[in-house]
Amino acid sequence: MGPAPRASSSSALEWRRFVHPEGQPYSVLNNEEFAVVTEANLEDAEAEQSILDYVKLVQKELQYHHIKVPPRSELFLELGDDRTQCNYYFVDHAAKKLFWLEELTTESLDISAAMSHPHLDSALERLYWVHLEFFPMHHESYQEEFSQIVQDLCNVISHGQADRLTSRTSTFPYTADTCKQFLKLLSRKRGERVDGYTLCYASRLAGAIANQRFITFYGQESAQLDRLQEMYPNDTLEHKWLSTPANFVLWGIPRYYSTLLEDVYVNEQVYADQWTNFISLCLADWTGSLSWTFPVLVASILLASVRGGTMSMAIPAVFSSTISIASGSCLHLRHLSLADTSASIGANYLRTAKSDTFGFLPSAVVFSLPRAGYMWSVGFLIAQFLFIASRSINKLFALVAASVLAILLVFILWVISPEEMGVAPLFRNFASSCFPHMHAVDRPEEELMA
Repeated sequence: MGPAPRASSSSALEWRRFVHPEGQPYSVLNNEEFAVVTEANLEDAEAEQSILDYVKLVQKELQYHHIKVPPRSELFLELGDDRTQCNYYFVDHAAKKLFWLEELTTESLDISAAMSHPHLDSALERLYWVHLEFFPMHHESYQEEFSQIVQDLCNVISHGQADRLTSRTSTFPYTADTCKQFLKLLSRKRGERVDGYTLCYASRLAGAIANQRFITFYGQESAQLDRLQEMYPNDTLEHKWLSTPANFVLWGIPRYYSTLLEDVYVNEQVYADQWTNFISLCLADWTGSLSWTFPVLVASILLASVRGGTMSMAIPAVFSSTISIASGSCLHLRHLSLADTSASIGANYLRTAKSDTFGFLPSAVVFSLPRAGYMWSVGFLIAQFLFIASRSINKLFALVAASVLAILLVFILWVISPEEMGVAPLFRNFASSCFPHMHAVDRPEEELMA
């Protein structure tokens, strides 16, 4: 809204001053057509006059376009720094929406694309709750309606709590324990007068739930009923030529981390508890790898100094241990601060980490280095020990030890090889030929049904 013509301040004495529960003051002017809400410092006479000028300008616009605002409406005004511009919006408390006198795009309101008008209304309802959260202290005359808001919130959160308790893929934004705490707070105000303090946090909860409903297409034919249900097409291709070698070299760990990352970041959404659990799991994995790799590194160096040992035989184990320790230390340092952050920070992190071409594969490979490096160091340490022992005993022992090591390697490759690549059946057939009782033979469907 541009500059406004000057007007008298005859209604200056009608301003009422309120203080938000968190300390921000604001003022309300009870006008005949609508109330006016502003955070401007009205102790400054020029600021007060500017606000009144813009109120007159809005009234003229309404008269000129023959617009009648709904009952129980509020006009919010926010002065610019130079007071030559003023932001505004109207609040319709009956419909629980915001509206403007001109057309606006969803981009200007920072609203994602909506599927229908009811879907868009849910986004505008969230903006209403945000307004009510910021300005909750002056609604003494609407106690019955706001008491109903508390009752409705109790119903919604109770259902969300039950949904969380009975489904591990619930789309409700709060955990069962958090719902229990919210219900304890809200139940104290059931059937009682709702003051500004209660209205403030009730509006915050209602806004968060409205936002989640918009994201999950609540009330639409294609509503998201499961947290893992993909609502948008996934354009990332699976590059098996890269993922398969990475899983073989890194003991199948990248596939495990890729699955975790994909489960945490579905439809570009992140749930706070899922994100916290994921980061905690990663930190525990990297810390465990560090604690076990140091003894392996020390043992490899000590073996190189015994009779029959050489430093060249210790190089593979030392190199693998170094990779594990260095990568684990860096990853732990980088992600320690993310262990107790909000879902929005987690979403921003994963949005940046996900490659347009390879998806989460690069991150999964990096996350796998501490554990994979530790496993390789253990393997090289065993080989180093067998080599030294074979030189001290005889060649037959070396042959038997090498055979056992080869069989163990084949077994591990069989376990970590992906089913869809055809490599797992190859190792499974080999193992079945050696140990026919380890694997059940698939019988024809007719025989199973007989």
